[in-house]
Amino acid sequence: MAINTDYIEKENDQKLDELEKNLEKTVTIAVVGKVSAGKSSLLNALFNKSKSEQLATVGAISGVTTTVKRFKLGKHVEVMDSPGLGDIIDENSAETRNALLHIDVGILVVAESADVAQKQHYDLLKEHCKKVFVVLNKIDEFDKRKSALPKVVQQWKEALGLAEDEHIFQTCAFGYDPDTDEDTDLDIRGVDELRDAIFKFLKEYGKDLILAREMEKKSVLAKRIILGALVAVGAEAFIPGSALYITGTQAAAIMSIHYIYTGEVLSKKSAIAIIPLFASQSLGSSAFLLAKSFLPPTGVLDVAAAGVAIVVTLAMLSAVNWIYENGYNLDDKSELKEQFNKFKDLLNRIGAKEIAQIIISRDIKAIMDLIGKFVK
Repeated sequence: MAINTDYIEKENDQKLDELEKNLEKTVTIAVVGKVSAGKSSLLNALFNKSKSEQLATVGAISGVTTTVKRFKLGKHVEVMDSPGLGDIIDENSAETRNALLHIDVGILVVAESADVAQKQHYDLLKEHCKKVFVVLNKIDEFDKRKSALPKVVQQWKEALGLAEDEHIFQTCAFGYDPDTDEDTDLDIRGVDELRDAIFKFLKEYGKDLILAREMEKKSVLAKRIILGALVAVGAEAFIPGSALYITGTQAAAIMSIHYIYTGEVLSKKSAIAIIPLFASQSLGSSAFLLAKSFLPPTGVLDVAAAGVAIVVTLAMLSAVNWIYENGYNLDDKSELKEQFNKFKDLLNRIGAKEIAQIIISRDIKAIMDLIGKFVK
């Protein structure tokens, strides 16, 4: 069967063009809720901030946030923190008016007993945001009356006019207040669930990595990107024309890792241009993959190809990650080659077949354990 290489290359181009375009987008978040709802503390928890390194200053006096606060994180993330969206709308600046047209995520933060007055804020968020998340914060206040919490959640659903299947996230972000004793640990609950839901929503628009870069540790994100690339490559090794598909996956991962560490977009041309450097360090493997990719599926050879593809890809992406973690860049070719060969030698000792079996099994924990040996 003839393989349509032009079609595959066009498909790769479209995928990489889309990634390049997505990484140039912006993410705008509006956090709304009455004073004392704990918006600033929730923001700190959402962005994984410590007590000593806070995104939003939490005041000791109740109701300290009375006007619109704006946070610019990196080049592509903006957070607006306000008692109500009306305050943001009333802020008379072209920048704010423009931001209101492009709010991706609205977060309505409520606390304590249901308040029907908050429905106007919810409705306004629904009007201006692509997606609204309702958060019942300060659930630690129900620790001694746990049976009351489900009732309060239901009351808030009724007050806001939510359907039964609409979710209210229940969170706690205690410990950021300067009046809290220094030796008191942060009490963070439910925030991971909220963060994951926001990422899942933004993924639909190709914007999840933009926000994740400001919320997560770079090494955590790199591991996640490498995980996705390895699973994809493991599957692509069984497809006719696999070498071309694998190149596209490798280039996309390199572009994503570059973005994580630099905040800048690496062009698809530059990402693809770096791949032959790694291929030159593994000529036998590359020749085998190229030849195999144009043969019909054969079973044994496919598994072998998957092993080779996964080893080369993991060594490649581990080397790219190492380069950025240690203050180098993709122009440092000698360092790239050295690290690639080092990682490839370590992987060869484990064995391509064993590694392929781990990836093909799709056992996420086992795959992450494998990646963790090379990306700290």
